[in-house]
Amino acid sequence: MKTILEAFHAFSERLSLDEPFPARDFVRVMEPVFAAGGYRTPRTAGEKIGMLVIMDAGVGDFLCFSGALREIRRLYPAAAITLVIFPPGFKLAEQCPYIDFLLGNEQLPVLRPLSELFAAHAGYAAEHLLRQRFDLAFVFGHYASAYLLAYMAGAKERIGHIGDFSEGGLSREDCAALLTRPLERPVHPLHMADFCFDVLDQLLAAPVADRSLELWLTKADIAGVRERLAQLGAPLAGRKLFAIGLGGSTQRKHWPPVSYAAFLRLLLAEEPQAFFLLLGGRDDAAEAAEIVRALGEEHALSLAGALDFRETASAVTLCLAYIGNDTSLLHIAAIIGLPVLEVCCYGSDLPLDEKAIPQSYYPYRTTSVIVQPARALADCAEKPRDPYGCKHIEEAHCIASIKPQTVLEAYHLLLQQVKEGKREPLFVAGEA
Repeated sequence: MKTILEAFHAFSERLSLDEPFPARDFVRVMEPVFAAGGYRTPRTAGEKIGMLVIMDAGVGDFLCFSGALREIRRLYPAAAITLVIFPPGFKLAEQCPYIDFLLGNEQLPVLRPLSELFAAHAGYAAEHLLRQRFDLAFVFGHYASAYLLAYMAGAKERIGHIGDFSEGGLSREDCAALLTRPLERPVHPLHMADFCFDVLDQLLAAPVADRSLELWLTKADIAGVRERLAQLGAPLAGRKLFAIGLGGSTQRKHWPPVSYAAFLRLLLAEEPQAFFLLLGGRDDAAEAAEIVRALGEEHALSLAGALDFRETASAVTLCLAYIGNDTSLLHIAAIIGLPVLEVCCYGSDLPLDEKAIPQSYYPYRTTSVIVQPARALADCAEKPRDPYGCKHIEEAHCIASIKPQTVLEAYHLLLQQVKEGKREPLFVAGEA
C-alpha cells in the first residue's frame, strides 16, 4: 500500500486547482502501480468477493436507492459488501440486511473541484478502503468525487453511469475513464429509484423484476417510538394521525407555517379526529412551534428535532397519510405505502422534463397528489431554468403563492385517488 500512497502523493503535486482533473492521466499512472500491488490479480476460486458500493447523495436519494441495494445482494449473495454513504443516512442504513460494512464519507456530496478533494480521498482510501482489495465497485454517483473514490479504492471492476461533472472539474470522458464498465445514462427521464435500478438493468440486459423500495425498521423501533409519543402526549388511540413534513434542504421548499396552519384548520373542520405530528429537523423546530401555537396542543405535536431518522420513520408508520414538502420524509412515507400530499415549489407553467426535480423525486409507487404554484414567479420563469423551478434558494418564494384552500382541494383529490386505487402521481396547479 505504501507504493500506492506514494503514487497518490506524487500525482497530487501535479494537480492545479485552475485546471480540470486529469482522470485519464491518473489512470495511466496508477494502473501499473495497482497491478504491481496485486490489485488487478483475480481472487482464487472459492474466495469471497469483496464489493464496494458508493451512494453519494442525501437521505432522500439513499431511500430511492434502497431497492437497488437489495438487488445487488440478490445478484451477489456471497459477497462481502461495503457501503459508503453520506453520514446523515446512517440511522436508516445501519440495520440494512444487505451489507456487511457501513462507512460514511462527509466529502461525497461536495461541489468542490476534484483536485481540491484529492488529498482527502487519498487519506480516506488509505484508512478505510485499500486494505479490502475490492473486486467490484458499483458507483451510484451524483458527484464527481464518488467516481474518483471508487478508483482510488483500487477496485478491479468499476460500474456506474457516465456523468458530466464540469463543476467538479471532471468531463464526461474522464468520468468514463475511471470506470471499467461505463454505462450510458437513460435517454428518458426516470424516477431516482428507477435511475438506480437502471445500473442493474444494463448490467443484466433485462429489467430488475422487483423494483420496490425498502425501509429497515424493527418491531422494537416502532414500539419504542409509540411509547415515546405517548410520553409526549400524542393521542395514539381514537384519533387519525397525519405526518406533516415541514422541512426540506432549502427554504424554497418550505411552505410557510402560516399557510400550513390555515390549511390544517380547514382540514380539522372536515376531519375533527385528526391529530398532526409535525416532523422535521432541529432547523424546523421554530416553524413547527408556530403551527402548534396556531392549532393548539390538542391538535398537534411538534417532533421537529426530537427524533432521529429511524425514529421519525417509525412515527410515520403510525399515520394515515403524509402531507408536506419535498423532503426525505416524503420518500419514507412513500416506501411505507402512505398516501402522499406534496406541496411543491416547482411552477406548473414550467415543463416536467428530465431537468425537473419533481419528475425524478415524486412519491414512488404510492398514491400521491403534488400541488404546484400556478406559475413560476419573477425571475424563476427566466432561462436558464432551475431544476427545482424556484431560483430563490433561501426563501419561500414560488411555494408561498400556494393557497391553503388549494391544498385542501388537493386533499380531496388524494382521497379520490386512494378510493380508485391509483398509484401514479397527480400534479395539480394552484390558482393563478
